[in-house]
Amino acid sequence: MSVLVRVPTPLRAVTKGQGELKAEAATVKELIDRLEQDYAGIKARLCEQDGNIRRFINIYVNEEDIRFLQGQATPLKPGDQVSIVPAIAGGSSNRGGVPAIAGGTSVGRVTSHERARVSRMARDAFNERWGLHEEA
Repeated sequence: MSVLVRVPTPLRAVTKGQGELKAEAATVKELIDRLEQDYAGIKARLCEQDGNIRRFINIYVNEEDIRFLQGQATPLKPGDQVSIVPAIAGGSSNRGGVPAIAGGTSVGRVTSHERARVSRMARDAFNERWGLHEEA
């Protein structure tokens, strides 16, 4: 069984217009390499030359940001859902943009709960902006 990969609109030129892909891989790194085999050029859009994921690309496994899991070593299992989400910047809530996520000026230790909440907010804002809705 494979994992489901959700591809954002800006990357669909590389995936022949497909918004959802299926692939078999044991880790996120292996998934990116597998996608590159099937869709040449996608890895260059996702990763720097050294192989690290570009800082403006967010990858979620079952709605959890891999930066707070095991990065590219994050394990995948059959049925997992992987979402590729380019970072969104700018805008304001009264003009239809993405609202600021970091409210206030306090800088301190961020809990895993807060990271997960912000990750979900970013994913939801992206999905709303691009008209992507999860199926119930």
